[in-house]
Amino acid sequence: MSEPLLSIGTFSRAASLSVKTLRAYHAQGLLTPAAVDPETGFRRYAAGQLADAAVIRRLRDLEVPLADVATILAARDPEVTAATLARHADQMRERARRVEQIVQDLHAAPPETWTPPRLVELPATSAVAVTGVVRDSAYDAFLVAAYARLEEGCRDAGVEVTGPASALYDAEFLDDAEQEVTAYFPVRAQAAPAGTTLLQLPPVTAAVVTHAGDHETLPDTYGLLGAWVAQHGTPSGQPLREAYVANVSDSVPPSAYQTDIVWPLIPRKDTP
Repeated sequence: MSEPLLSIGTFSRAASLSVKTLRAYHAQGLLTPAAVDPETGFRRYAAGQLADAAVIRRLRDLEVPLADVATILAARDPEVTAATLARHADQMRERARRVEQIVQDLHAAPPETWTPPRLVELPATSAVAVTGVVRDSAYDAFLVAAYARLEEGCRDAGVEVTGPASALYDAEFLDDAEQEVTAYFPVRAQAAPAGTTLLQLPPVTAAVVTHAGDHETLPDTYGLLGAWVAQHGTPSGQPLREAYVANVSDSVPPSAYQTDIVWPLIPRKDTP
């Protein structure tokens, strides 16, 4: 059976690279789609290309020039990688820990920080929510403020919270562009507390994986889940969900965080 192909939007989310960035990388010959429709120009990517996308994303996080990224990908040689990164040492002294970690990740498989993906049926859920339009770099600050408002509102109104703090994200990833994000608490309530809205989440069939640890490696877990979704179904286009089962509000260290990533999909008939 041939390797399944992902639409550019699905690959964008799985790789944590925006559609705009993927198009630019295609034009520059850095990450060429596995297939391009000759009539529509519609790009599709192989799930196996997520590994190269992760390498590119990590190197660009270090501001490695695109030409050097292309050299590293073409060589696939640890010595070439080391020599190329060494040329940037003067500018990256303060980021030495990240450089070391990334080089180690390129030489050896990173430790698994996730559970195996699983297919679940989630029931309809009532929630109280706060929605904002924010950039990727401002997600954390927005969520902290939103959850504080939700917690205060639920407490003052006597609303019963029935699940962990969660959030809805657009199915397509955009590099630090403004996107709608909805922070919410699952609740048992008929009305929304002041400063919040009442939200009815529809029932969904979804692929779910639990990410363990801090959020720095969350993109790797998205890559794993995106590849699984490509193998077992078609993304439904509904917003992705993250449920923060254990996080900073639970007074646990980042190493003990647990985040459920929920990716709605239409499963293939043979998916168990």
